[in-house]
Amino acid sequence: MKKTEIKININDFPSELHYIFENANIYDSSSHPTMTVLYSDNGYYVKIAEKNSLLKDAEMTKLFYRNGMGIELVSYVSGKKDYMVTRPAKGEDCTHYLNNPERLCEVLCEAMKFLHSRPIANVPISSCMETYADFSFMKQDTFIHGDFCLPNIILDDWKFSTFIDVGLAGAGDRHIDIYWATWSLKYNLKTDKYTEYFLDLYGRENLDKDILRKVTEIESQA
Repeated sequence: MKKTEIKININDFPSELHYIFENANIYDSSSHPTMTVLYSDNGYYVKIAEKNSLLKDAEMTKLFYRNGMGIELVSYVSGKKDYMVTRPAKGEDCTHYLNNPERLCEVLCEAMKFLHSRPIANVPISSCMETYADFSFMKQDTFIHGDFCLPNIILDDWKFSTFIDVGLAGAGDRHIDIYWATWSLKYNLKTDKYTEYFLDLYGRENLDKDILRKVTEIESQA
């Protein structure tokens, strides 16, 4: 995750968040056009977006943390804007591990299968499923991330550390995660030669090629 040092006016933020920025160097690490992500070297990330847009993200972040697979949510403040404060993850995202693509596929697939094996009792439906409301072939039987891309999976010296940016997570169809993982591998590695290897690792018996093809069609048009 890239960080660019910036200057801020602390009074632009709610008073209950001032402690995060006081006597700290602040960096912009945003990667989404509708959201700002700031890093304070006091040891916090602050995600900023439109009012009420981060509530689901905050709730899922707490759920992931309770289950030992997410970062700590420090606070969620909703005023004129939404502010979600978290502790940093231990390690670096998967885009820092591109030098060994096969090993990356293996670790990435292990993380996915771990998540997909978690129980979904009391887990809310992923908002990703809204896109597929009219498609009866889609299931809601798997704990999915919803945006299973390399920047959202953190490794610590090649070992899975945690998931981040889990606002789309919840009970859903595994093929959504599989699509985004293979798309992200292709995008970051500049080749699709590892797609089949990843699918082999996940287990062809665990996926439906027709559903995956349909998900690919739908997501690529979004």
